[in-house]
Amino acid sequence: MPEKARVRPVDEADLQEKTLASLAPYRDQDGRIYTIWATLAHHEDALRRFLVFGNHVLGKNTLPLRSRELMILRIAARAGAAYEWDQHVRIARRAGLTDATLLAAATGTWDDLDELDRVLLGATDSLLDRQSVDDELWGRLEAHLSVEQIIDVLYTVGQYLTIATVINTLGVQVEGEAALPLPRLPDHKEAAA
Repeated sequence: MPEKARVRPVDEADLQEKTLASLAPYRDQDGRIYTIWATLAHHEDALRRFLVFGNHVLGKNTLPLRSRELMILRIAARAGAAYEWDQHVRIARRAGLTDATLLAAATGTWDDLDELDRVLLGATDSLLDRQSVDDELWGRLEAHLSVEQIIDVLYTVGQYLTIATVINTLGVQVEGEAALPLPRLPDHKEAAA
């Protein structure tokens, strides 16, 4: 990832009213629009459409909050997406997850996680590596989840891989001091070989 932003966030004063309305729930504790959304505001129409889907994945997803956040943190760690990692460490902590649990999910040390989380993290890795799951993993997903929830697994991985790609390519920087350092993982493709 670039050490500085390749694309600077758009100044709020330069945004259309309908974009500002869409971004109303996406502000930090000081009232500033989160950097990721202010950066994507260079393409306001696409941003507003993306927020609708993102709102489903983050706010109306049928997966347990704990599991969803562990999946997102695994994606962020594997992608080296520091901004995504930092934002979701904060969300996961507010949901009651410990740093030890977050780091276990991120680093692949899942033995102490419950069965559902291990299945979902395995599916996350499979989707990142192969854009699919094999029959054995599909059966494990079906044993724990409804079809609606499995679709939300796919949407969650797709959405947050997209966000990680955007963050890393545009150089979206962490806002302030990182809540928890992003773990450095070996290149997953090399490790799997």
